[in-house]
Parts: sequence; structure tokens; C-alpha cells
Amino acid sequence: MSRLPVLIAVLVVACVLSEGLLSANTPKVKDYPADNAALRIVMAMAGQFRIVFANLLWIKVDQYHHEHIKHHSDWAQDTDLLPLLRMITWLDPHFVQAYQVAGFMLSARLHRYEHARQLLEEGIRNNPKSYELYEETGMAIIRARKDYREAYTYLTRALSLVSDEFDRQRLDRFCATVRRKMEEENHTHQTK
Repeated sequence: MSRLPVLIAVLVVACVLSEGLLSANTPKVKDYPADNAALRIVMAMAGQFRIVFANLLWIKVDQYHHEHIKHHSDWAQDTDLLPLLRMITWLDPHFVQAYQVAGFMLSARLHRYEHARQLLEEGIRNNPKSYELYEETGMAIIRARKDYREAYTYLTRALSLVSDEFDRQRLDRFCATVRRKMEEENHTHQTK
């Protein structure tokens, strides 16, 4: 029985500390667009639990994703996930995977390049050190316009940010491929 007060005290201290960490790492309500009043109201009501809600939504996205795969072959056709992914990015603008998956689905599956580009650029503004978002933006540019020069800018930025050796080697090889494509284009233009 004497352990219960100690356990309660530990939980209270943990809650206070976690609230401080959440407060330090989440954007303020004023950082959201003024023209989206509904979003500002939701953010204000959600308070510091936005990140918790975003993670709970991500778990739901994962469940829907696996359910879709069970009944269909191509997970990227499950575009019903897009509103949930967007809600995750509103709740937690630092949720890189949500931006990345939504950007891929928009550009590769729905061919809504401009929408994907805007979303990925927003993700980059909120997560400037995310190699994943620079890489996905470069890929979206290649998919939509085959603009290897512009894509190369994003891909080399991704390469400069990546820390994992496997991803570094993968991105390095891909940048070399894009560089060769740029050289081929230059050669083709020079011979015309």
C-alpha cells in the first residue's frame, strides 16, 4: 500500500516533464495559417496533445494500410488515407513520414504534382534537415516533369543530410544516375 503514493508521485513528475518537452517541440497556434480558422480552433483545443493525436492517427493509417493490402495489391492506390495523412501533418508538422507518404501518393499515383510539391515544400519548411522530404521532392519532380537539373538540387541536398550509410550509398548512386541523365540531355541539345 505504501508504494501507491510513490507511484502516483512518479507519474505526476513524468507528466510534468513530458508536458515541458511537448511544449518546447511543438509549433504554436499562431504559426498556422490565419485563413484556416477551423484548423486554428482544432489546434487550440488539442493543446499539447497534438503529437499524441498525430501518433494515434498514424497507427490508424497503418491499420488501414495493412487492411487495404490484404484485399488489394497496390498500397499506394489507397488514397482514402490522404485526409488522415494531412491531419497528421497539421497536428504534428514534424511528422516526416506523413508528408513523405502523402507526397508519394499524390505525385506517383494521383499525378497531382503541384499539390504534392506544395505539401512536400511545407514539410521541408517544417523539417529542414529531413533528407527523406528532399529526396521525395526530387523524385516528384522527375516523375512529373523529368526536370533532372531541378531534381538534382533536391537529391544532392538529401545526400548532404543523410547519416545512414545504406541510404547514403543508395542516394549517391541515384544522384550519379541523375547526373548522367543531365549530361545526356546536354549532349543531345549540343548535337541539335
